Amino acid sequence: MKKITLILIFASTLLFSNESYLDDQFKKAIDSYQNRLFQDSYFLLSPHEDKLDRSSMFILARSAYEIGRYEEAQRLYEEILKDSPENDRVKLELAQTYFQQKKFSEARVLYKEVLKDESLPINVRKNIEKTLMALDQRSKKDFFKTNLTLGYGHDSNAKNTTSDDYVYIFGLPFETEEKRSSGVLEAALSLNHTHRLSEDFTLDNKLVGYMQDFERVRENDLSLIVLGTGISYYQPRFKISLGVDFNYVWLNQRGYLSNYALVPSIDYQIDKNLIYRGKLRVIKKDFHQKNYNFRDSTYYELSNSLALLTKDFGTNIVTLTLGNDNKKRGTHHNVDYKSASLRFENIYPLLKTTLLFSGVEFYIDKYKEKEELLYNKKRKDEKLALDLGLLHSLNKNFSLGVNGKYIDNYSNQSLYKYDKYILKTNLYYTF
Repeated sequence: MKKITLILIFASTLLFSNESYLDDQFKKAIDSYQNRLFQDSYFLLSPHEDKLDRSSMFILARSAYEIGRYEEAQRLYEEILKDSPENDRVKLELAQTYFQQKKFSEARVLYKEVLKDESLPINVRKNIEKTLMALDQRSKKDFFKTNLTLGYGHDSNAKNTTSDDYVYIFGLPFETEEKRSSGVLEAALSLNHTHRLSEDFTLDNKLVGYMQDFERVRENDLSLIVLGTGISYYQPRFKISLGVDFNYVWLNQRGYLSNYALVPSIDYQIDKNLIYRGKLRVIKKDFHQKNYNFRDSTYYELSNSLALLTKDFGTNIVTLTLGNDNKKRGTHHNVDYKSASLRFENIYPLLKTTLLFSGVEFYIDKYKEKEELLYNKKRKDEKLALDLGLLHSLNKNFSLGVNGKYIDNYSNQSLYKYDKYILKTNLYYTF
């Protein structure tokens, strides 16, 4: 009898100690959860899942969700809903868990069920409605966007005439052409189509037409058409794209140039305020007129950009671009060159409907072939460009832009020294 009594006492003591230990674990788990230490609350509760009441199981489910264990969170939320099928809070958490797993149809059903509750707080209702709109966008396969631009401007040096009054040939001075300013009419139409192949892949197509018409320098009239297609791969923090473009250029209403381009790129969100973009362009240039065949070349360009979003100073973008133009044939000194540019631009919201654009760029070209007739040296150009503009949104579809640009091009060959300014006003229509 005494032995049995001792065993019962030992068993009750052990049971009491175990219950105390579990109570201590639950208290630590709740403290961790309230302090957003979800990893701790998960590992404290998960070994005791079969002993949890519904409140503790909710904490375990939410902790699993926060550390990315979505399948486990889904199973736990579904278990809770079996006992309380009208619990809107659990439905919302489960809907969000479905969303994270890209189970969008299941998420949509739960969101719509919750919206039937007339006592739902207004802010919660609005958030659910926004999420449903986003889900509807995700379910769409095709997206279209069209931009139309009409503008008029003034170019103070339409032919990029040298700033020097004389060019010396064999030691003799020859007067250079007088600078000619001109009004410029421009128009552009851009049609963009995106087809969603899957949740991660899209097919992107574009058709662009552009026209630039000079009032006084007709030989500079330019028009072009661009056809492009590409595929993009999306992940939460980055996008990788590979595009193929073809464009055809008319100069003074005559076929002038065809470009064939391969364009891989990557966009990566380093953090919520810092974005990196890298792009490589490989372009095969094919000139159509016999007088310009010597310009046929392959052009390589690599650009790297960082965009910093700030609260007080708008969006700041720094771009470094390196280029290399390799001629296809001949030894012409004005084709082969290497280039580099460094550009800084700022986009600042003056008002909710008005943006201020500003930028500065330094650009350098170094040519590979020596010009032997006039200068007996390799050409080198250094260009400084400054620009400033405003974009004002008139309504959902229309915007009005005003911008100015100043260019100062210094060259070690006086024929290519020039400066100019360009002023333009544009009306933009997007639909």
